Amino acid sequence: MFFRILKKDLKRKKTMNIILFAFILLATMFVSSGLSNVAAVMNGTDYFLKKAGVGDYVVIMMGTDTDDPIKDVLNEQEDVKEYRKENVVFGNKSDLTDTKGKALEAKNATVYQAIEDSKLKFFDSKNEKITSIEPGHAYATGDFMQKNDLQPGDKIAITYGNVKLSVILDGEAKDALLGSSMMGNNRFLLSKQDEGKLAEDTAEGVQQGKIYYIDLKSGSDESKLASAVSGEEGVTFSGTHSMIKMCYLIDMIVAFLMLVLSVCMMLVSFIVLKFSITFTISGEFREIGVLKAIGIKSTNIRGLYMAKYLLLAIAGAIGGFICSIPFSNMMLESVSRNMVLGGGNSYYALEFAGAFIVVAAILLFAFRCTKLVKKLSPIDAIRSGQTGERYNRKSPLRLGKSRGSTSRFLAINDVLSAPRRYATIIITFFICTVLVLLLVNTTSTMRSDTLVTTLASRSDLYYTDLTEMMGSMTADGRQRVENYLSDTEKLLAENDMPAKVISEVQYKYRVSAGGKDYSIVCLQGIHTKASDYEYTEGLVPKNANEIAITPTIAKMTGAKIGDTVTIDYGTEKRECIVVAYFQSMNQLGAVIRLHEDAPTDFAHISNMAAYQINFTDDPAASEIENRKEKIKKLFDNEDVMNAAEYCDDSMNCASAMEAVQYLFLGITLIVVVLICVLMERSFISDEKSQIAILKATGFSDKRIIRWHTARFGFVTLIAVLLAAICSVPVTHLVDGPIYSMLGVSKLSYVIDPWKIFLIYPGIVFLMTLAASGLTALHIRGIKSSDISNIE
Repeated sequence: MFFRILKKDLKRKKTMNIILFAFILLATMFVSSGLSNVAAVMNGTDYFLKKAGVGDYVVIMMGTDTDDPIKDVLNEQEDVKEYRKENVVFGNKSDLTDTKGKALEAKNATVYQAIEDSKLKFFDSKNEKITSIEPGHAYATGDFMQKNDLQPGDKIAITYGNVKLSVILDGEAKDALLGSSMMGNNRFLLSKQDEGKLAEDTAEGVQQGKIYYIDLKSGSDESKLASAVSGEEGVTFSGTHSMIKMCYLIDMIVAFLMLVLSVCMMLVSFIVLKFSITFTISGEFREIGVLKAIGIKSTNIRGLYMAKYLLLAIAGAIGGFICSIPFSNMMLESVSRNMVLGGGNSYYALEFAGAFIVVAAILLFAFRCTKLVKKLSPIDAIRSGQTGERYNRKSPLRLGKSRGSTSRFLAINDVLSAPRRYATIIITFFICTVLVLLLVNTTSTMRSDTLVTTLASRSDLYYTDLTEMMGSMTADGRQRVENYLSDTEKLLAENDMPAKVISEVQYKYRVSAGGKDYSIVCLQGIHTKASDYEYTEGLVPKNANEIAITPTIAKMTGAKIGDTVTIDYGTEKRECIVVAYFQSMNQLGAVIRLHEDAPTDFAHISNMAAYQINFTDDPAASEIENRKEKIKKLFDNEDVMNAAEYCDDSMNCASAMEAVQYLFLGITLIVVVLICVLMERSFISDEKSQIAILKATGFSDKRIIRWHTARFGFVTLIAVLLAAICSVPVTHLVDGPIYSMLGVSKLSYVIDPWKIFLIYPGIVFLMTLAASGLTALHIRGIKSSDISNIE
């Protein structure tokens, strides 16, 4: 008997059951894929770095010395277990063109390397180790091929100094060290023969270098090695295993957001399930009363409902598990393009666990919701589900005092009279919309100039010239930088663009604090003053022995404002007092800002930031944009950017966040449609006799449809307005810890009122009206004669 009742119920409420099945499927798909994605990225990063052989510490050096510049330093360190060295050649993106001579897009300095000399393991798209490359062929790492729309088999030209090579790209190589979006350097793997041609070139500006992958003994203190290495000339980068892992932060954030979406979809499914159960039981008061009258206990009746939801949960979980596999692979595609994730079948186990969690949660929630069966008695079947008269007023609204249309009055009155009934729409649409708005705020902030002061000082324009920068990164390069800045200022003045051109240099120095030594990047501007930068607390450094530190450095060293640290400048050691805190995303916040008179030496240069142009005639914003285009032609350089573009280029993650934003928006619209169809069909079924009465008294289909649609519009308006208001604190709550990991603790988020209060809420609102309006067309099938169906 139970089986026949269950079978008839599934057929009779087909639409509601299909939509409930769809939500369970979506919840399972997102929970399963979310769990596997987080595990894949979090564990996969360590797996990839270990499999590639990155080691515990990495040092990159640039120069012309063909010997081991830090061989003696590494041999003297007791904590060093072993190290591997590979020779590389540094270039820049201007080296790269297609077969027609068109410049190809690449980011930062390029690295050329022979696969035979490689100590790091590289992998192709099939995760197979690359062991050999034929002469005239090459592999590119990072997103070089994707950005330039290149395919395996395409040819590119490499012009390096006096050498020109034409190579065929065999595909993309996965580079554990330089392949992350935050490192952003493109490495080209060549044959020994081709790399030798580049390495033998002696033209001016040609830079060679070395990369060391260092393994430390268990329990070793990395700071000792960092301190020893920092005193050597030519160190452009040195970092720990954990720092390199952090360069994959954007991939981790995307995986984390998918997990958040999974949890939200699960909550939405619970809300829909509660509505479904409550509505079903309330509508079946007669059947439940009769069953109790003939002696069937509440437990058995609840078991009937539980069997139904168990069947839906299992079917939805199976479908969701199957869909989660390709969906998870799709979400991990951008990550696996640059990483070897590993894990294998363990991730399928997590996806299965996710499906099991959803089924168990659905059943527990369903069991709780079916308690309503206990409240119904046989007498309810006789009294049409009513247990007495209602003496309280339904709503403060009165039709006689309403100046609006009847449809609008009925819609608002319905919502105010039974707010709990419409809470499902409000809560669901609120959760989905606030997630979308969170991502909109995050993307808007990343594409704005609000972060520019965490990267450099605020200027009118920024541009990079890698050839000049790399040529200046020598022990005697400071005078070259000074001359270049002066010559550039003269060139701009001759073209009616009077400006001051500045640059910021990063040095690697040994810093002693609290009895421990550290290797820390120190920032100092050329043609700038310490007062040109922003500080969050304290005083601006006013002499050479005053410095500012970031919260990251304060946490690392224990130093605070007023404390003294010792900086070894190579030629002398100075005790410097900490006078201020500032924020920086350079080196994930692990930097110190020096006064402009500090005795720095280009022998310890680590990197140079973009050149900055500050116009001295205060041009308007539109004029600055015009000058930007003019400077591009004047310098023959496309990398001229305003502050917002410079932030976007430096972070290199806004596009990924924007893609996730549109994915969330699409999912939200799907949820909106499903919720509207589910609830409107339920309302029509429940109010069939009322609709028939309205038609009998002269109401047209159009007015009744408008009434039903207006109800959804009203509650959706409440939901999206609440989401818009709450999106600001939610953005601070979610994004704060993420930016803190990047070195920024205080940030003014960019909140675009048009997007937050109009465009995206408007999209959700219009989709609601469309979905509910189309579903309400079923009202036309109800006739005035159906009034006789009142029970």
